[in-house]
Amino acid sequence: MKFIPNLMAKELRSYFYSPVAYVVIAGSLFINGWTFWIMANALNTPTAQVTGSIMQVFFGGTFFFWFQMILFAPVITMRLFSEEAKTGTLEVLMTSPVTDFEVVVGKFLAAWTFYIVMWIPTFLYIVILKKHAAIDMGPVFTGYMGTFLVGGFFLSIGLLMSSLTKNQITAAVMGFVVSIGIFSVAFLAFFMNGAIARDVIAYVSLLEHFEDFGKGLIDTRAIIFYGTMITLNLFLTIRVVEARKWK
Repeated sequence: MKFIPNLMAKELRSYFYSPVAYVVIAGSLFINGWTFWIMANALNTPTAQVTGSIMQVFFGGTFFFWFQMILFAPVITMRLFSEEAKTGTLEVLMTSPVTDFEVVVGKFLAAWTFYIVMWIPTFLYIVILKKHAAIDMGPVFTGYMGTFLVGGFFLSIGLLMSSLTKNQITAAVMGFVVSIGIFSVAFLAFFMNGAIARDVIAYVSLLEHFEDFGKGLIDTRAIIFYGTMITLNLFLTIRVVEARKWK
């Protein structure tokens, strides 16, 4: 456990040595800024059919929100294992006095921290809104909480995919496809007639679990769900890394 902060710091620094990090941040700023501008104009239109505050819609209420999640998470994680496996530095790292658990968790926390940093500029939207009207900070707080949890889930998928290949592009594509597949599960409910089947789909639906966060509610079921999925993906990643030692 003592090496995790060092590994995390190393990986976090390496992000900003690559132009990919700045492209991701710029892309996120553009998408979030565009979404905020659209929502601000839509909600200020008397004939708008949008319900809820701007920040409630901003968090999970648009296609753009989920699109950037699914797109950027694999890009953030694609190099974490695949690049080191390709260059041979992963073998060196594995022979050093660190455990597989520390390596995987250190890399994941670095990716998660970078992801959170990517969202920090959106705090400016709150400042802008507070200058023009009183806003309820409850949905804002839970919205960010949900965003960070969902982001951690998608990042854990990307990390697992990165551990399975030596090619960064392949890792990104695999992460994107798997993330799309998991996200699309929510839409299966429209084709199900049985109550049990719908309940099962609702439990594994990312949209269903995120809905309460956007309303300012903290549902422990959602936190447990995302926490469990992140833990499962990290466990599988550790097993993949362990298996590589014997090849």
